[in-house]
Amino acid sequence: MIHILTALDNGHIFTLQTYHTREQLIELRRGRTFQCPACKAPVVLKVGMVKIPHFAHLKQLSCTQGGEPETLLHLLGKCELSSFFHDKHIPVQLEHYLPLIKQRPDLLVGKTAIELQCSPLPVEQVIKRSQGYEQVGLHSIWIRGMERVPVSGPGIFQIRPFERSMFRGTNLHPHLLHFSPKHSLFVYYSNLFYIQGNRWIAKVSLLPMREQSYPFAMPKKLNQAEYKQAAALMRIEKHKYIRSQLFARNRMKNPFWRLSYELQLDREAIPDVFGLPIAGGHLILEPPLIWQMKTAKMIECGKPVETLLADSLVKVAPSGSENESLLQVLSAYETLYRNGRATPFSEAVDISYHLLAKGWEN
Repeated sequence: MIHILTALDNGHIFTLQTYHTREQLIELRRGRTFQCPACKAPVVLKVGMVKIPHFAHLKQLSCTQGGEPETLLHLLGKCELSSFFHDKHIPVQLEHYLPLIKQRPDLLVGKTAIELQCSPLPVEQVIKRSQGYEQVGLHSIWIRGMERVPVSGPGIFQIRPFERSMFRGTNLHPHLLHFSPKHSLFVYYSNLFYIQGNRWIAKVSLLPMREQSYPFAMPKKLNQAEYKQAAALMRIEKHKYIRSQLFARNRMKNPFWRLSYELQLDREAIPDVFGLPIAGGHLILEPPLIWQMKTAKMIECGKPVETLLADSLVKVAPSGSENESLLQVLSAYETLYRNGRATPFSEAVDISYHLLAKGWEN
């Protein structure tokens, strides 16, 4: 069944709010009938002891217009976020149905549709919904709903493709915004560095709802100590990757073995300039060690680094199709390689951090 927080009451939108008491809603239910704003079918006001109050379609009826089955986390999250905007005296519409595109954003704030996504969703659906909002002149913000709150600071996390499609911020410096309704807490995953698969290095920052602003606050950049933590984590992942490749069978087709041979590198003592976290590295869907070795090969062969893009020698992420951003990433690594190819790890990390800080200024 589709559970919603808004319904038509004699043609007028009625929204369930956190300040409604259970007794008020039970009394309200006795004398009124409600309809779904989207399909106009009858809905029942549920005032139970487990879930928060909500409207539900009758079992024999279904509504597919801009809705999907609800979880308790999703219902609670929408209520919390609605209260957040009400407390700040910012006009907000909960579950406002958009008939032109047959979508119902969780919240509509001015020209912004806010989606709180608490369950996995195909990437295509995220893109389709975002394009739908754009079609009617709305900007979209996706927030990932969460129950367990991680520890703040740099760490390694799982970020799946559909979550990647919810990134906010710039192409080179994106972040993923989470919200924990049970803790009234916004959780930022920022300063993202791609490892491989669904594994990422990110800095987690916690912001209580009462301290959040709107437009939503932007996460802070890494300081040098935090970047060193991220670099140390990436170094561990680099060595794990190398160990996994040492016993590869088809070595002539294996990128690590082939690049090590072409660059004349000791496979068990790869220089520290390879495998460092670089801003925007997530635009290339290859382990940092591999695309950085490919970049070094271009440099050693006297070819411009953009050859990697022109000849499709690296696998580019869908969101990294803009050559300008990719060229910034490759150019940054070229500077790092030319200045740090023979330096120890600590010095290579310092050079890399200063390049990162310079990129923030631009």
